[in-house]
Amino acid sequence: MNRLPILFAASLAASPALAFASPNHAVEAEEARIPFIGFNTIRTFHPVSDEIVYLQDQRRNWYRATLAGPCYNIQGALRLGVDTRFGTMLDNTSSFIVDGRSCRIHSLVRSDPPPPRRSRRNRR
Repeated sequence: MNRLPILFAASLAASPALAFASPNHAVEAEEARIPFIGFNTIRTFHPVSDEIVYLQDQRRNWYRATLAGPCYNIQGALRLGVDTRFGTMLDNTSSFIVDGRSCRIHSLVRSDPPPPRRSRRNRR
């Protein structure tokens, strides 16, 4: 008599949230806000693609901003403008301004530091 299917079904019944979870379902991080956005609030920014930018605040916390679409020229930008529209919080309703163009932020979450940049010698 094989008890493996019975034990598996019993473990799923004990935790109904696991029974409906998809194996590819990633846990979504909570949306973040950076308060009092101003001249010295953002310490540095690090674009890793046309759609992902890492930001570091003055407290050295890292945030990952996912943009609503590609923001061309952001990888070569020396400065990054911020449009918060109706407040002083940088969040998922804000936009970056790059070369006079608005790039809307789709998601802003706390994160680990950005991945290290590859050196030019290793790019082949």
